[in-house]
Amino acid sequence: MVNAFSSNNILLTIMDTLTGDKVDLAQAKKAFNATAGDFRARFTAAVAVLLAADAATEVFIEIPADPENMTEADLDNLVRPVAGRHLRSYPTKAELLSHLESVRLRQEQRPAWIPRTDVLGNPLSSPSVEPNRQLVITALPEVGPVTVELPTRQEERPELAPGGIGEWESALLTLLRVTGETSPAEVIEVDADAVSALVPEEARWWPSGEPKPLTAAEDPAVASELVATATSLGGIAVLDNTPDGYTALLDAVAAAGDWRYSPRWQLEIWLPGEDVTVLTTARAAAAGWADEQRGGLVIYVHGGALHPVEGLQGVPDPLHSYVLVVTRATGGADSVDTVHRITLSCPEDRCRRGGCPDAESPEIDAVLSLVVTAAAAAETAAAGEWAEVYDQLYGHTAEPEYLDRVLELATAVLMGAGWVALDESVWDGGLEEVLLRRGEHCLHVGYDPVTRQVSLMDGKHELEFTLQLLADDGLLSSENRVDLSAGAVDHWSADLLAAADDLLRGDLKDLTRLSPPVQLSLLGLHPLADGSLRGPLAETLVQNQLIALFAATGLLAGLESTVA
Repeated sequence: MVNAFSSNNILLTIMDTLTGDKVDLAQAKKAFNATAGDFRARFTAAVAVLLAADAATEVFIEIPADPENMTEADLDNLVRPVAGRHLRSYPTKAELLSHLESVRLRQEQRPAWIPRTDVLGNPLSSPSVEPNRQLVITALPEVGPVTVELPTRQEERPELAPGGIGEWESALLTLLRVTGETSPAEVIEVDADAVSALVPEEARWWPSGEPKPLTAAEDPAVASELVATATSLGGIAVLDNTPDGYTALLDAVAAAGDWRYSPRWQLEIWLPGEDVTVLTTARAAAAGWADEQRGGLVIYVHGGALHPVEGLQGVPDPLHSYVLVVTRATGGADSVDTVHRITLSCPEDRCRRGGCPDAESPEIDAVLSLVVTAAAAAETAAAGEWAEVYDQLYGHTAEPEYLDRVLELATAVLMGAGWVALDESVWDGGLEEVLLRRGEHCLHVGYDPVTRQVSLMDGKHELEFTLQLLADDGLLSSENRVDLSAGAVDHWSADLLAAADDLLRGDLKDLTRLSPPVQLSLLGLHPLADGSLRGPLAETLVQNQLIALFAATGLLAGLESTVA
């Protein structure tokens, strides 16, 4: 019988294991800050790190699919090394199967932080989620290569258009930690020395030892500083604080979709001239933007600092605060047209280019203040009881009961311009396709929710494939005509059968505007989500991008504009 003293001694031992003087809490703090969700999820992650240091290694076995077909001897050899309770010397087969079921349940319920080996003592990796598909993007040589993750490991997917704005979005949001398994409630400790190492040695007025450089892929603050000061991105000149840039910023914010936020970046930096240490915090906000003519990507990096003497400050020294507006080329292209940057604050004495032009538009602060105040609400929501609601709207894990699909929206826009949907299909991995017809032309529209890209091509080839299926069903006559009878319509749509018959008669023409096919990235959808219309503003944002694309390729114009 356990008395009160023994019970409390157990509790004190647990307390000492978690918070004793010899416990390194740095990793626990890191796990707490890096975990999305409410306090319970973050606290659990921190405790798991501490317990993992003292966890004993367990032996795991592979559970056979049909243990009932095994002999008693084989079952005994399998179960005995891992039996968690007493196993008789000569157990029955029923007893062995009961023990095996207990082992299966135990192994399934063990958390990933429990170390494990096989029966021979070979280490086993902990179970993990299926790996995402990794792509290395080199479209922004000024900041270096970045490995982005797409939510599938299937390799047979279309690639992101090389150098296209879709690659820019994936790369920049990954570098700034707006994507991935992160939330605005998390805190990332960034490296002050790595930020300082960006400043040329001859310009460093402060005493410094060996520089400790990190790449943009390793530290979001380093990435942000490179973006804030590069004279070009993707080989395109960055236009700093121009009148056109102010207009582009106002247009982008007005037409922005849902804003998504990075975790808070935090660093402490020593100011040798004042002999004080300053706490700085910053974060990135990113959104796709589009009206019915133009669109692109907008990124806003903002923050503040706490000076032990001067108090709170509204700029994130030694980091820059800025807005980057990337505008997509018109005409249905996926390339980047212009890159504008508005620098809102510059740490002149720690700027890698020696200082930046000052912004001179008083409207900017008022426009951007809404983004900042929304960030505070996002951080609070993502950390508490509202975490699931926030993630359903802006994240990538919790999935709402129903989400509109991009291809449904694309079809609706095209049907408004006279196109008729003939057939629609969804393939393994989520690839979506729809075949449409208007007059003498057929159109094939595809959407890949993994790469978030829409493809447009002449639909005659897809219709020719349909003819093969109709032939297999015996719906092609000896006169090379399609059976349009009521019996055929019971299994195939009348519009599809009529289009196939017109193709055989040579009444359909090539859609030359789509030769070669057009491929366009839809911006503003979470890069690690499912490519669906998640977020309150997602439908409007995507609809504007689709209208601009369809208009540029002549698909919304009259029939005469698409005649071959």
